[in-house]
Amino acid sequence: MNPFFFGSRGRGIFRFLRIFLHFPNFIRLTMRLFRDERVPIYRKAILVIFQILAGAFAIAYLVYPIDLIFDFLPLVGRFDDIAIGALIILLPGAWLFIKSCPEHIVREHVNKISRGE
Repeated sequence: MNPFFFGSRGRGIFRFLRIFLHFPNFIRLTMRLFRDERVPIYRKAILVIFQILAGAFAIAYLVYPIDLIFDFLPLVGRFDDIAIGALIILLPGAWLFIKSCPEHIVREHVNKISRGE
């Protein structure tokens, strides 16, 4: 058996799929925490800084596109690269923001999201 598929690396693929399936809840949690008045503004600044970086990346890519693999559909090909690049910047920023928020507030919002509120 190949350890790549059945060993510790294989679990990483399942972890990625789990994160992908929970992505909408991750976004809901981020937005709820950002709107919550109990979260200090200096912690909210983390998310804002990463959003500014993602926006700068998108603008820079529109001005000077670098593409390693040629896209056959010019307009669609450019926007998928922008989306991937922005996600590479935004997801770690959102994760860092959530990790920096007070734990009891995060748990409260996670419980509300899981109940469908």
